Amino acid sequence: MIGGQRVLSMRGFRKAIAPANWALTFTRTLIYVILVTIAIVEAFPLLWMIITSVKDSHEVFNTVLPAEINWRNFPRVWFAMNFPVHLENSLYVTSLTVALVVALATPAAYAFARYRFPGREVAFYAFIGAMMIPPQAILIPMFQFLRSLHLLNSLTGLALSYVGGGVAFAIFLMRTFFLSLPGELGDSARIDGCNDFQVFWHIYLPLARPGMATVVIIQSLYTWNEFMFSNTLITSPGKKTVQSAVFQAVGQYGTDYTALCSGLIIALVPVVLVYLVLQRQFISGLTAGALKG
Repeated sequence: MIGGQRVLSMRGFRKAIAPANWALTFTRTLIYVILVTIAIVEAFPLLWMIITSVKDSHEVFNTVLPAEINWRNFPRVWFAMNFPVHLENSLYVTSLTVALVVALATPAAYAFARYRFPGREVAFYAFIGAMMIPPQAILIPMFQFLRSLHLLNSLTGLALSYVGGGVAFAIFLMRTFFLSLPGELGDSARIDGCNDFQVFWHIYLPLARPGMATVVIIQSLYTWNEFMFSNTLITSPGKKTVQSAVFQAVGQYGTDYTALCSGLIIALVPVVLVYLVLQRQFISGLTAGALKG
């Protein structure tokens, strides 16, 4: 009798959990469907750009897939738009911007995280407030400011305009990272005779490599892909960056979509390569920082 009651109780338990399992399965399936749908929607513009880059001009809106893959669009765009010069300009602006942002934001973020001084909170929230100003609102003042410094139509001036916008976010990000590091490390180093600069340079800076790598990735992607400032502050054709150069395919009465998409693909390749390299460095630095902490 006891065995029969046990079997009945097990059957009742299974019947009780069956609706819960069905609801869980339905919820997971619904989540997967939503995520796949979002992924398809997000990937569609990139897929359309890749397909259009290998089409003939008359096939852009007439066919889904090209009748024949046309690789000639890439060398045509490479030479017609003088891509080597524009890639060099973008590389210079991006490198200078990233170097200055990291060099300025890292010690500033460390000071905000580890030191107490009058006006610290006010200064930090001023940086946070600067992040809320849309770039469109400062385009004209930036144009006039660079013209007064004789840096208008200059790649260095363009890089400095990016630095002004990127330092605030970098300080915010790096300060959060420095706060996550244990303060006992600095105290131990000071007991061993290190001064404040040595504590920063030899103790905290090596551990901050993951945060610095994140700043490099974000700032590089933004600077390389930025269009509004580069197209406005740079007027000489030979000083245009990649994104401004690709805009040459957009005409007053028509757009060469095959050239536009081919140029965007060429401009995308260096970004993807840099991102992959920095991603590996980011993971390596994160692991090293975790072991040292």
